[in-house]
Amino acid sequence: MKSILLTTIAAVVLVGCGKPSNPAADRALLKAAELGNIEAVKQHLAAGADVNANNKFDSTPLDWAITSKQTELADLLHKHGGKTGEELKAEGK
Repeated sequence: MKSILLTTIAAVVLVGCGKPSNPAADRALLKAAELGNIEAVKQHLAAGADVNANNKFDSTPLDWAITSKQTELADLLHKHGGKTGEELKAEGK
């Protein structure tokens, strides 16, 4: 019984150990990518914004960079682990 309790507690603690979310930083990153503002994107990434944050249409910063033909921005996002909404969907995320 004691081992089941400890296992349950450990599982609950581990679930809570994911990357902390920062919705304001994520929205700011999406907006900067939409505007093609590479300097702002760099700042938001350095501040901990999620490179794969998405909007209600599942568009990510990389989607915005690709759509607006911002190759330098797309390269930056990709180097930071950025993926398109379709790639994330294919991964089940």
